[in-house]
Amino acid sequence: MQSLARSRSLLLACSAVLMAATGACSAQSAVSATGSPATTEEAAKVLNLVDFPLVKDAEKPQYQRLAGLSYTAPGTVKDVFEFQRARLSDKKWKELPASYVSDQSANATFSRSGFSLSLMVFSTGQAGVANVSIINHGNVDLSKLPVPEGAKPFFAGPVSNSYITETSVAETAEACRKLLLEKGWQPYGTAGDVSFFKQNAIRLAARVSSAPAQGGKTVIDYSATLMSTDLPAPADTENLQYADTTAQLFFDTRASQRDVAEFYRRTLANAGWEATTENPVQIDFKKLLIFRNPHLDMLTLEMTEVDGKSRILVKHQSAADVAELERQIQAEMEQRKMEQNKPLPKVAVMLPEEAKDVEHSKARIEFKIATGKIKAVVETWRKQFAKDGWKEDVTALEDMIGSISFSKGSQKVSVSYDDTGILPAEVTLRGTGVELERAAEKRQK
Repeated sequence: MQSLARSRSLLLACSAVLMAATGACSAQSAVSATGSPATTEEAAKVLNLVDFPLVKDAEKPQYQRLAGLSYTAPGTVKDVFEFQRARLSDKKWKELPASYVSDQSANATFSRSGFSLSLMVFSTGQAGVANVSIINHGNVDLSKLPVPEGAKPFFAGPVSNSYITETSVAETAEACRKLLLEKGWQPYGTAGDVSFFKQNAIRLAARVSSAPAQGGKTVIDYSATLMSTDLPAPADTENLQYADTTAQLFFDTRASQRDVAEFYRRTLANAGWEATTENPVQIDFKKLLIFRNPHLDMLTLEMTEVDGKSRILVKHQSAADVAELERQIQAEMEQRKMEQNKPLPKVAVMLPEEAKDVEHSKARIEFKIATGKIKAVVETWRKQFAKDGWKEDVTALEDMIGSISFSKGSQKVSVSYDDTGILPAEVTLRGTGVELERAAEKRQK
């Protein structure tokens, strides 16, 4: 019921090296065939994978958005690859050299209007079934990205460009960062030795690391992908993660919630977004501010105070997503009316032994677990639900945030979690048309 109330509340609210002593460095700018990194609108005119043709009798895509597509299809790797290759050719995409096709895997790179795109098909391990993955890498000419003076070309390809230098990893990373900032690239999180930057709807990955078998030299590697949704972020962020599969941006910041809200009001207004309320709406322990644009898309800014910091979740939903949410809520309300006096079927879920602070109601189970353990728990649940005949509808499992839902007719169970890597992970199971209960016979190990 809390899930339904939350959704209804949302809808109501809507009504690289330090510079040398001389200071010299390469001053090339990253430009594309269209003059600058693409916006989502520009990219959609070239190719929108939301309506890209799928192989006949393919399963519902795990991921299908403007910038990416992933799904499972019947057929051999070669047949599925040839089908998608032909559809790209139909849309005037040119196949580049060095394509590879075998019985187990196939891949190719295509280009059109300055954009690059990867097509990968590989065996699932099950006879007659293949996985398809298509990624739009955007329109940035990687060879024109700035690099520190003295860096020499190491490798050049359609979707990545590498350079090698004698300077240390730390100095090179700092120099690349400074040069990219000077060219208008905005910091957009880190992951290990990779720093991410954003400009319009292009997400750039700059990896700076020790070059293997190169005598201690440093290698710079640039690659890029198109973002299905242009989600801006303020400069002062920690642990930023963007997930294109769920159209979500997650980060912590020391800025106040008031400053964060004002940043998004100001920044989003430039793209035609308008807040639906004057002030954020308090729902439970979170504050929400909803934005809509002329296309009736919805963007939700969710702010939570955690350990003196603001924890921010920014989520985009298309007009179609919102309409589907409204339909589901209406159907759920009608279903509840019909079954108000009818006992709900029970679904037993095994909890891990490490589960702490467990809160349990008929429609919801919440608990905490040590960081890094929740994905293994989710995998166990996936096996349990599959064995019991449940269908897996939506899967988006990232390291820090994730969600998965299962259905069996009108019965639905969803799982969501937040795992910052610092505090214990927070896990929530929600049931619709079922009564959730903890398995009595044993607990998950």
